[in-house]
Amino acid sequence: GLNLFAFFSGYITGKVKFNDASLEIRIGYDSIENIGQIDIEKVITDTENQRIVDNFLMIYLHKEQLSNINVNLDKPDVHISVINPKESTGLIDSRLWFTNEGAVIGVRSGEDWDQVKYFEININDANYIKEQIGYQEE
Repeated sequence: GLNLFAFFSGYITGKVKFNDASLEIRIGYDSIENIGQIDIEKVITDTENQRIVDNFLMIYLHKEQLSNINVNLDKPDVHISVINPKESTGLIDSRLWFTNEGAVIGVRSGEDWDQVKYFEININDANYIKEQIGYQEE
């Protein structure tokens, strides 16, 4: 996790020179019509919402690793990915499940979703994410 932090801090300091978005947070939901398709409902860019992007990154940096997980990998509440649109590279590919205590975050750690690391975040962080993405409780 340390190299990720170094990446982000270097990234945040080096960023001031550019005007076009160099980080995008993409919020997606499972398509109801097409199984396996993710519909992107919202994109948060660092040029328009630097603070929100920074807060998302801080939440992701401070998440606690989980060992025993009880979630349905195929039915997350929301998909959140962080990409660099200039390089079109994905930095974080994650799925979230909101819980009474906060949220479980599954982060893809390999080429596909066979390799996943699970983390948890607290209720304040989970509520912040819900608020920013306009999450509607079922």
